[in-house]
Order: sequence, then structure tokens, then C-alpha cells
Amino acid sequence: MRDRLPLRGLSIRARTTLTATAIVALAVIAIGGLLVGYLNGRLNEELDAALREQLDAASASMVAGSGIPEEPTGTVRVRAIPAGEPGTVPLSPDADDSTPAGPPESGELAYSDPGVPVIPGSPPETGVLDTDDPAPVPPGADPVEPLSPGPIPAGAESVAPLRTATTTVATPNGTQTLIASASTRSVQRATETAATGLLVGMPLLLAVVAALTWFSTGRALRPVEAIRHEFTRLSAQDLRGRMPVPASDDEIARLALTLNDTLDRLDDSVRRQRQFVADASHELRSPLAALRTPLEVAQAHPDRAHWPSIAEGTLGDLDRLERLTSDLLALARIDGIPHTEGRELDLSSLAADTLERRPPTHVERRAELEPGIAVHGHRTHLSRLITNLLDNAEAHAEHRVTLRLRTEDGQARLDVLDDGPGVPAESREHVFQRFARLDTARARERGGAGLGLALAREIAALHEGTLVITDSDRGAQFTARFPLAES
Repeated sequence: MRDRLPLRGLSIRARTTLTATAIVALAVIAIGGLLVGYLNGRLNEELDAALREQLDAASASMVAGSGIPEEPTGTVRVRAIPAGEPGTVPLSPDADDSTPAGPPESGELAYSDPGVPVIPGSPPETGVLDTDDPAPVPPGADPVEPLSPGPIPAGAESVAPLRTATTTVATPNGTQTLIASASTRSVQRATETAATGLLVGMPLLLAVVAALTWFSTGRALRPVEAIRHEFTRLSAQDLRGRMPVPASDDEIARLALTLNDTLDRLDDSVRRQRQFVADASHELRSPLAALRTPLEVAQAHPDRAHWPSIAEGTLGDLDRLERLTSDLLALARIDGIPHTEGRELDLSSLAADTLERRPPTHVERRAELEPGIAVHGHRTHLSRLITNLLDNAEAHAEHRVTLRLRTEDGQARLDVLDDGPGVPAESREHVFQRFARLDTARARERGGAGLGLALAREIAALHEGTLVITDSDRGAQFTARFPLAES
């Protein structure tokens, strides 16, 4: 954990650059090691193939009695010694110099250190050769003089381990052991050159990767810095600023669009809140003024005051003030409630109970309720929605108000109709705004504060439903729709 602390203070740009450079360095080291190993193995395979080729050519020549052909200009040398005579056979790289090594099997390839005399063809454990009779010389063939025993001449091969191959052939002069050898110096030099190139090129490559990562990361994070700079200019009093959106359609552009959309909603919410506070203050002043005026007149002229009438008017204003306060409180509560399904309830029974509890009025009430319609919701809020719709319908109806509930298109449809003057088509959305009134000149006692329909729509939205005004033959028809509870 402590090792990570220094990185926490670095910027995203620096951390990205360090991470990318470290990943590339590990990849280069791994790939470079594989390439050097592959190159070394491939060169050794080619050297072994050259040894076998020269050894096969020398074997064929010796069997034919022509002797060892002249050595090519390459690095492979072939020597022949009589079988059973001491010669030079290399030790394996892992062998101990104090342990005598027997000759390799026929055709064996191995690294060697020149100059270790053994008896070719002898058993590994004794180093002594039990020779057979030499093979007869074909008539007319020149005898092949065997090479004198002794170490292979050391030239350029003495500075590096040898790659050798041996075989035993029957020649006209007897059984001969052929030893092909080649220095591995060229393999070592090629491998060292490749490793040196990687060691020199890796820092340059890492420097290029770090520079490109630093530049590209800074360019990618430039819009983020612009968004941060613009965001610091916002305040609760001024939410009009918007984030710059990059031209590219990437994550940063989508982030800027999301922030702008959020700021739009936040700005709209703040404006509505300010307007709501202003309207609520204005609406609260009206009943307070209506309460204060008759009391001040009665106090100034107590002998002329008719106290029963004053008390009746005061109580009416207090009722209106109480309804307004209750609506404001309900709106505030609904604004703070998340959109949840609530619990399952019988909307048919709730509508019937709400209608029965209403006090008598001058209009006729009709109910057309389909039984057993269940929805998910809050009983108190849905009852308040039905009550507000009925209050609005009774306030504008002339003779009749109808409450209708049925299922339609997989939803619960609630209709409240009246036979009043109706709502003009251009005002059907305006009536759902807070403190909205179509007739500003009518009496406030009849028209109310203009919060009932706004509250009803908020309740419908809380239950993932809708509330709109639909067409009707006469009067206004308010239609609310709610999702049905799954059975």
C-alpha cells in the first residue's frame, strides 16, 4: 500500500504515461528475450546442418577411397583418425574436466572444448579401444593415410566452443572415425549483436512511447480541463453556463452532454422553486389580508361591527388558508418522494370509498366503477388525486359529475367528467401549472389557489402514470392512467 502512495499524487496524465511505458518495457524485454533465443537456436540449427552436410560428404569420399575432400571456404573442418587411436573428442558443456568423456555416438552434435584426448570408439567408462581388423583395401585403390592422433589444430575455433559431429566409416584403409567441427563464434557474435541492438534501441523506444503517451493523454484530457474550468463558474444563483461539448463522439463528449442535460433540469428545478416560493408567498398574503381587513374595521368601529358575520368570514378565510397550506405541504412532500411502486391496492374500492366520504353538494354524482382493478401505489396520494379531480369537477359542473374507472390497453383508466363550460384546447396544459387560473377575475373562494390539478398530476407521475384532459361531448373530462399490478 505504501508503494502506491507516491503515484496518488501524480496526475492522470503522468500515471498513464508511466503505466504505458512500463507495459511496453516489459513487452520489449519479453519479446527481445524470445527473439534472441530463437536467433541463437536457428543459427545453431544451420551450423548443425552444415556439419552434417560436410560429414556426409567426407564419409562418402572416404568410403570411395578418395580421402577427405578439400575443406571449403566455410568454417566447418573435417578430420579423420583410425578407429581406436587417441584423438580429440569434445566434452559436453556440463561435464567436469576431471572426468574422462567417451566419444559421441555416431552423428552426435555437441559443443566442445578442443584438446581433450580420448580413444575414439572406446567405451565411455574405460577410454580403451578393442579394435577389429582393418577393412581390406580394394584392389587398385590407393591406401588412405590416417591422420596422426592428436588434438585438432586450434585456430579461430580455439577462442570459442566448437560444434562437432562424429561418425565411423569403413574405408579401404580400415575403420576411420570422422570428426567435423565448427566454431560457434559466428553464432555468439550474431546473438550478441542482436542483444546489443535491443539494449540500445529499447531506451529510445521507451522514450518515444512515453512522449507519445504524454502528448496523446494531454490532448485527450484537454476537454476535461475545459469542462472543469467552466463548471467552476457555476453558482446557485446562476446556472446558465453550459459545458463545452467536444466535436468527437466519445466518452468525454457524452459526459459533457450529460452534464448539460443535468444542468438544464437543475436550472429548471431552481426556477420552478423560486417561482413556487413567490407564488406561495403571494397566495398566503391574500387570505391573511382578508382576515386582517374586517378585524381592523371592527376594531375601529366596534359599535357598528356585526361579530357573527365577521366570525363567519374569518372562519372561511381560515379554511381557505388551511387548504392552501395543506396543498403546499403535499406538493413539497411529493417533490421529495422517489418514484416507487408502493404496495398493491384495489383502486376500484379506493375510488368508491373516496366518493362516499364526500359531503353533499348541489350536483349529482355518478359512479361507473369496474370492480377488482389493482394497481401499485400509495393509498393516501391516490385518494388525494381523486379528491382534487372531484373538487375541480364539482366547482365547474352545472348538474352532474361522473366518476368512471375501467381497464383499457393493459392500464387502469380513471375519468372524471362534468357538464360545465369545459377547458379550451389551448389551455389544457396551462391548468396543470401551479397557481394557474383560467379566469383571474372570478372569486378566489370558488376558484381556489390553483394547486389542486398541479398536485393531481404530480401524484400521477409519482405512480408512473399520466393525467391529461381529453375530448368530451360537454364539459371537461380529466383522464388518468396507471399501470396495472401484475397478477
